[in-house]
Amino acid sequence: MNPFYEQQAGVFRTFIVRNFSFPEHLHAHTEFIYMAEGQALLSIGETVYQMEQGGCAIIFPGQVHSYRSSADCSMRLLIFDTGMASSFQYQLRKFQPESPYISSEHVHPDILLAIDRLGRIGAEDISTLGSAWIQVILGLAFPHIRLTEKNQLESENLTYQLIRYLSEHFQEPLTLERLAKALHINKYYLSHIFSEKLHISFPQYLNHLRVDYACNAMQITEKPLTEIWAEAGFSSQRSFNRIFHNIKGMSPLAYRKTVR
Repeated sequence: MNPFYEQQAGVFRTFIVRNFSFPEHLHAHTEFIYMAEGQALLSIGETVYQMEQGGCAIIFPGQVHSYRSSADCSMRLLIFDTGMASSFQYQLRKFQPESPYISSEHVHPDILLAIDRLGRIGAEDISTLGSAWIQVILGLAFPHIRLTEKNQLESENLTYQLIRYLSEHFQEPLTLERLAKALHINKYYLSHIFSEKLHISFPQYLNHLRVDYACNAMQITEKPLTEIWAEAGFSSQRSFNRIFHNIKGMSPLAYRKTVR
């Protein structure tokens, strides 16, 4: 159950991430970020925003974005099904912000209060209190962002199609050849897109998606690691352990202990 890549209706998640960097990705949910400490670079398309402590940002559904953080960065993330936004869901689905970032002087203190309250809500109150607090956050944030209609041509962009396909199929056995065939393009041109547009190789990008899935599974489930690495799309536990350590700097077992 990965909030970045699965379309889950009527749900939300809040969590804290530290020293968080992640390549370009997208999801069908709305994402709200509060910078608790440090700095981070948020990229949307060709535009890069520097997020400072106390600032926040709203990523609308379907927006391709990435993060690069400083060594002492800490973020509060809220990811939620857009249907939980009630009266705000029309804007989230039909528009996008000219700039998603809101500087600290415009961030109302009740935004952080609402995020804290969301983190304490039980399953029985998700549809009522969860939706109410999400609307509080959006109600306080929306006056500080300017909306424009979504560019319908974006969905025809090849990079967008590539990221979307991988977001939906990363758990499957994938090769550059299979990906190129699915997108009806030359595999060498596809490799060029990864290096020039995403600044990462195809194997590295795929590994980031799978490790991210495994991290979320370890945080929110009690599944054994043998089940998690198989679900994430790794071919063996050995490759899972090696790749996980390369990306996270620790073993999967050590990581699981940090989130318990």
